[in-house]
Amino acid sequence: PASAAASVSEGEMTASRHRHARSPAVAPLDDDDLLSEILVRLPPQPSSLPRASLVCKRWRRLVSDPAFCRRFRLRHRRSAPLLGFFDIFCNISFIPTLEAPNRIPPGRFSLQLDHGDGDFMSLGCRHRLVLIYLTKRLQILAWDPVTADQHRLAIPPAVVACASKTPVNGAVLRAAGDVQHF
Repeated sequence: PASAAASVSEGEMTASRHRHARSPAVAPLDDDDLLSEILVRLPPQPSSLPRASLVCKRWRRLVSDPAFCRRFRLRHRRSAPLLGFFDIFCNISFIPTLEAPNRIPPGRFSLQLDHGDGDFMSLGCRHRLVLIYLTKRLQILAWDPVTADQHRLAIPPAVVACASKTPVNGAVLRAAGDVQHF
């Protein structure tokens, strides 16, 4: 009987060691890499990432990481929704196209020109920039509606002389991968 008790104790200890030696499996949402892969597949609607960031601090950290944001933009660059368009006949005002909760308020991207700017002519949009010809000031305005940054360029005198005889046109481009500079 004493040997039987000893063998049971050894068996229980061996089983106990095996139970504690195994590490529990990591839940899929506890793995940042896997969660990041799931979040990058959210729809590219304006409300997707802000809503995900409200779940918890960890999710906020993941979706606000610059590397994650780059991956999100690259993944959805061909399926990005049309947020709206610019009415060039009404002081370059923004007309939203989406319904709530993805609707961008009209004033968010609307450009209000100074009274001294006078007449203007929209020359086009490309690479998230709007190019505007300020006819009274003889300037070209490059405007980023997302950041509200503006850069004004004086039109060279040689071009001004030609502008009175021919229509003015232009285009604005950013260097590949450069979203910080005009």
